[in-house]
Amino acid sequence: MAPTSKKHYSETLEKGLRILHLFNEAHNGFSLTEISKRTGINKTSVYRYVNTYEDLGYLRKDPRTKMIRLGPRTTALAHAFLQGSDLVECVKPLVDEAHLRYGAHVDVGLLHGQCIYLVYRRESKETMAFRHFTKARKMHYLATGKAAFAFLPREKQEELLAEMTLDKKTGRTITDKAELLAELALTRKRGYSLNNEEYIPGLIALGAPLKSPHSNQILGGLSFDFSTSIISLPQMEKKYAKIVVELAKTVSAVIPKT
Repeated sequence: MAPTSKKHYSETLEKGLRILHLFNEAHNGFSLTEISKRTGINKTSVYRYVNTYEDLGYLRKDPRTKMIRLGPRTTALAHAFLQGSDLVECVKPLVDEAHLRYGAHVDVGLLHGQCIYLVYRRESKETMAFRHFTKARKMHYLATGKAAFAFLPREKQEELLAEMTLDKKTGRTITDKAELLAELALTRKRGYSLNNEEYIPGLIALGAPLKSPHSNQILGGLSFDFSTSIISLPQMEKKYAKIVVELAKTVSAVIPKT
């Protein structure tokens, strides 16, 4: 994302962070060449950045495969954020209460560009076997993402779609742009999104948008996730749709202004 002003903007720092942002639950290791190709940073600069991150403990290199992976200080930094963030502190009691009351896996994700970043999760016993997102580069295959995407202004939707490749995660992922726009229109009409095993086989979800109560800006999404072994999509929709929508409104009200 381009900066709004170059005056107080460090392009060197931005390049370094671009490398760290490559790593997620689906991509946890890269070679130097892959990092260079994915970030658009020349290999010599990547080598310097990676060596610096290694020395500081934010990245580590596998001595056998030479693959670059996240280091222990990155984990510590993420943990410190989750423990000390005022955002997490505000949403945690509401999410924890909903989890205990309904037995649901609950995700809260915030929107930035065309990505959804997980800020708080409360897992259920039935969903612990699934590999869930921490950062999703695309919104079309997540209930949180579709909920946020659906309530963006139409011009913003089209702008994001023009930049997106609709990657196929499962046989049920929507990969046609016209079909996705129709799904987003339906989501907006009913007030919540549905995910029918579009991200992970065996996992269904129901999401609602997080909106700023002050400006009505779309902040992200909240979802209930379930294993298909315990509930069907129609059952989930009937039982939890209104609950998720109301919880999203309650959580929206406590998200700190930025």
